[in-house]
Amino acid sequence: MFESLARNHTVVVYDMRGIGLSNRNRTVFTLKSELQDLETVIDHLKLDRMILFGRGFYGPVVIAYSARYPERVSHLILYGSFAYYEKYASESVKASIQSLLRQPDNWLAGRTQGSLLAPQTDINYLDWMMKFHLEKTTPEILAQLWDMLYKLDVRDLCPHIKTPTLVMHRKGDLFVEFKAGVELASLIPNAHFVPLEGDTHLPFLGDTETWMRYISEFLNDPVTGGKAKKAAQSTAQRSSHDVFISFAFPDKDAAARIYSCLKSNGISPFWCEDLTAGQDYPQLLGEAVRNSKSFLLVVSNSSDNSATVRKETTIAHNNKKPIIPVRIEDMLPKNLEYLIANSLFFDAFTQPLEQHLPRLTSDIKKIVGGKTEKKKINK
Repeated sequence: MFESLARNHTVVVYDMRGIGLSNRNRTVFTLKSELQDLETVIDHLKLDRMILFGRGFYGPVVIAYSARYPERVSHLILYGSFAYYEKYASESVKASIQSLLRQPDNWLAGRTQGSLLAPQTDINYLDWMMKFHLEKTTPEILAQLWDMLYKLDVRDLCPHIKTPTLVMHRKGDLFVEFKAGVELASLIPNAHFVPLEGDTHLPFLGDTETWMRYISEFLNDPVTGGKAKKAAQSTAQRSSHDVFISFAFPDKDAAARIYSCLKSNGISPFWCEDLTAGQDYPQLLGEAVRNSKSFLLVVSNSSDNSATVRKETTIAHNNKKPIIPVRIEDMLPKNLEYLIANSLFFDAFTQPLEQHLPRLTSDIKKIVGGKTEKKKINK
């Protein structure tokens, strides 16, 4: 998602205080404290003018910034957000969620939160995502953040927003109800409201193509519509690659190093970044698998639990592509076991990864029949 936006813009993302790489000793959870953090990041980067993107309970924060500094915000994009949310949740629901979140290592809390964020997501991916999310913070901070969700109120600031504003909301969103998004758009003068299909609150899941297209049109970005799709189809359909690289997002760094090594050694690799933003990724990735000579699977616990990796591997298996499972973790896959049962593992889990790449390159060249482009020999 961020890579798609970064094709035409500089994208800045930072960890909210108490989450990720920021420190955990947080005690204040207010709109003012969030606004101060946003101001600090912007001032530190010396950004004179910018587009602000606010999802969920960060929507009120960027609204507050836009109201305070209208001359610095060129566009405002709000996704799955609200102006005031407390009235949409009963006291019993709030108390139940708070009680769940405050329990350490609580599987039920993670599953409940995940079901609200992305109810139709593959259960293995959902469990991994929530485990990753819970590891980034503490139960108390998470509970406090949920409590802040209900306290934020920018209804009085919305009428003062003069910045061009795009408000998008999925109709089945369980985390932030659709009617809260409708109310938000009605409070901001001349805001453009776009109702979206689907029930996931997470923007990088579900139909990303549609909302990315609306953002491109709103920002007047040059890469949109038919030209992008034609370019992507040309890449996926007409180009025959030596190897398709399939990986789960947490393994992207390892996959990138494998990709670079293969490419520098005359092998034509394909992976997701060869596609253009805003297109039908599942369809085009499937076509890319079918048009590749072999299939390299980056094997880890993350890929074994990835619905996307499983779909790509299934296509490779059904199309009788040589599958090369490269283990970057000392584990045996369970969910992918049937699909790669007849394939020999290539073990690359001892560090550094680079020590294994020359042999991997040699093996792939044997499988695909050497370099794609052979040099002519003049006698």
